[in-house]
Amino acid sequence: MLANQLARRGVRTMIIDRHAEPSLQTRALGVQARTLEIYSHLGIVDRALALGKRGTGANLWTQGHPAARVPLGDIGRELSPYPFILILGQDDNERLLGEALRSWGLSVQWNTELVGLSQEVDQVTTTVKHPDGSLREITAAWVAGCDGAHSAVRGLNRIAFEGAPYEHVFFVADTQMTGPMVPDELNVYLWRQGFHLFFPMRGTDHWRVVGIVPPELREKKELTFDDVAASVRKEAGSGLSFQKCTWFSKYRIHHRRAAQFRDRRCFLLGDAAHIHRPVGAQGMNTGLQDAYNLAWKLALVVSGRSSEKLLDSYADERMPVAERLLKTTDRAFSLVVSDSWLAGFFRTRVLAKILAVAMRAERIQQLAFRTVSQIGIQYRDGPLSETLEELPRVAPRAGDRFPWLRLVLVPNGPVEDLFKKLDDTRFNLIMIGQALPEGIARLDSVLSMHAIPNDPENERELKGAQIPQPSFYLLRPDGHVGLAGVHYEASAAIRYVAERLHIAKRL
Repeated sequence: MLANQLARRGVRTMIIDRHAEPSLQTRALGVQARTLEIYSHLGIVDRALALGKRGTGANLWTQGHPAARVPLGDIGRELSPYPFILILGQDDNERLLGEALRSWGLSVQWNTELVGLSQEVDQVTTTVKHPDGSLREITAAWVAGCDGAHSAVRGLNRIAFEGAPYEHVFFVADTQMTGPMVPDELNVYLWRQGFHLFFPMRGTDHWRVVGIVPPELREKKELTFDDVAASVRKEAGSGLSFQKCTWFSKYRIHHRRAAQFRDRRCFLLGDAAHIHRPVGAQGMNTGLQDAYNLAWKLALVVSGRSSEKLLDSYADERMPVAERLLKTTDRAFSLVVSDSWLAGFFRTRVLAKILAVAMRAERIQQLAFRTVSQIGIQYRDGPLSETLEELPRVAPRAGDRFPWLRLVLVPNGPVEDLFKKLDDTRFNLIMIGQALPEGIARLDSVLSMHAIPNDPENERELKGAQIPQPSFYLLRPDGHVGLAGVHYEASAAIRYVAERLHIAKRL
């Protein structure tokens, strides 16, 4: 993702990977709405949708009986073009991103391992090992560690990876099976000793099953799916029928966060920076969005437009996201894996009833979708966010992802999807109820401007999003609001560009 985003902005990169080829295992498999919005700008969303399975809801089962349903599709219909979770394996996501990268004339250099790294004032000197054992020095301006939980970039920079593993052992299996599960939706089975997750996969009766290995089997060395199948049937219902299992693995889960996401000219992204529980299918999406956050900033610095000070905002914005994710997934995961009698009683007798009642409230529904889909991630307290005083508190504010709107963009024209009109390689200035300015000093060559005309359709849409008229929003390339206010002030915009984006000159 990072290499794709940088290539789109004219920045040369090299990717090395110590493995021989892309992973053939599906591993992570939930693609959230916010990631699909990014895929749309990359031009790969249609292929992703064709390959994946749309999960429009999540169903909660207790003691083998349906207990509650979270209707993702209905909740998010007005919030994102993609109101669902797309079940698409990590291997397919990697393949789509790899194909996009090759369209830029770039590819991964496999069987190439980072074994040494030395940071200097204006460059990083790395040592890589090739398949024949030979060593080679490569000098780069910047290094990004997107190299997973055992990150060489993190290790060579001696950055602590704080946290611990869970005591439980988990299993994951790709199966062909039939049963009472709601088709094409996520099914969560809660029981006294834990949980099982059933993800619908591409193909007929194809389900990914994730669960906890029974205590008596945790130390068994040659564990197979047949060993755990009995416990799955016992807790999820006798109506399950397994035809075959094509892949099975057991693993332990860690919860860890790097002590810092940037060390001078090196960055950590994704699992190299944070790993957490698989609650809500957040991990892969968070890593991809780390890259989306960093890429536009790094491109501005590499081009000489902005000073290196801008890069401090990567950690300032993404570390709180990782921290919140670790805390929320930890609480949720602790609840569903706790061995205590009280936790088991809560899981099977209380939790589903609470969810069933709560999900009837529209406000709770929208909060749930915004959280799970990651469209609710915001940087309001970040260094790049400035909301002018007169903007109403209920309106979208600086740091928020700008809402998805369908607007009439030219007088007497058709209603169009604003997201499709925004170029995410540029800043976008949206003017509502007021004329376009001549431009913004120092930003002109990377700025697009959009005047939203007066129109009854626009009035309804803007009112629904609580956007006042007049107002203006300066969007960063990643779609988050940088500067927002009611009446556009040229001096405020110029000051924002210089003091927050650290853009010192026009190129």
